[in-house]
Amino acid sequence: MKQDGTLFTLENDELLVTVARRGAELTRIYDKKADREVLWCAEPSVWNRHAPVLFPFVGKCYEGAYVHDGKEYGMTPHGFARDMDFEPLLCDMDECWFRLKDTPETYKKYPFHFEVEIGHRLEGRTIEVMWKVANTDSGEMLFMMGGHPAFQVPEGKNIYDFTFEFNRRGCREGQFTDCLHYLAPNANGYEKEELQGNLKLSEGRVPLTKGFFDTALTYMFDEAQVSSVSLMVDGSPYVTLECSDFPYLGIWTMEATHPFVCLEPWYGICASDGYKGELKDRRGIISLPGWENWQKSYQIRVE
Repeated sequence: MKQDGTLFTLENDELLVTVARRGAELTRIYDKKADREVLWCAEPSVWNRHAPVLFPFVGKCYEGAYVHDGKEYGMTPHGFARDMDFEPLLCDMDECWFRLKDTPETYKKYPFHFEVEIGHRLEGRTIEVMWKVANTDSGEMLFMMGGHPAFQVPEGKNIYDFTFEFNRRGCREGQFTDCLHYLAPNANGYEKEELQGNLKLSEGRVPLTKGFFDTALTYMFDEAQVSSVSLMVDGSPYVTLECSDFPYLGIWTMEATHPFVCLEPWYGICASDGYKGELKDRRGIISLPGWENWQKSYQIRVE
């Protein structure tokens, strides 16, 4: 494993992968066989991130604040972990781990004691992204966690050359026989009940056509309906995200202007429009008892 103190490199005969200390963020997936970059380059004038880790929140809190035990705290979208330096732990050629602990500064805006470890493992053409959360106090810890990888469009293509292919868990009773139920945010980034709907599929697929994201600025598939989703180009898979048992999957892009699509596995979701209740009652929140641990992972497979 190569490292320069801020970037760590995993590499085999198929892929070259880099991970940054900043946010423990996956910053590069280079496909050696196809000679192409798979992960978005984080062009600052467009969107300056590659695959941020979302912790301790997914999405926005209503009006930038949440309530815990009757006290209001301010919180930026997607939490603070993505903008903090993690401590490198044991790393080798095909696996690396980073750790983040609470600080007096994080405690002021998020009153919980925690340790978060983020791991990346490279095996063949698959990158496994691993999360470990430890509650380092005796009281209940409330949090969310999510992934946000952005996949670059292959050279010579645009986002409208993509087709989504879903491995589904089925629809709700009485709805379409081939569809996915989704929630959606309004223009302010809050989930709005009136915007939810059903995405119709044909044999599990739907093309990314112009206007696709006019229906939903972000598609937020709920109830663990999706176990995996592939971006397909010219009828063949380009990249697949495996997210079995994740309660939510988000799909987002900056449509019509920028060449990437985000496939986002989430344990948590943005606040509902107008929600000012207690954090413990917010949709998607995870409750972790004192001194307990929580672990999840998802996989990115370059096809």
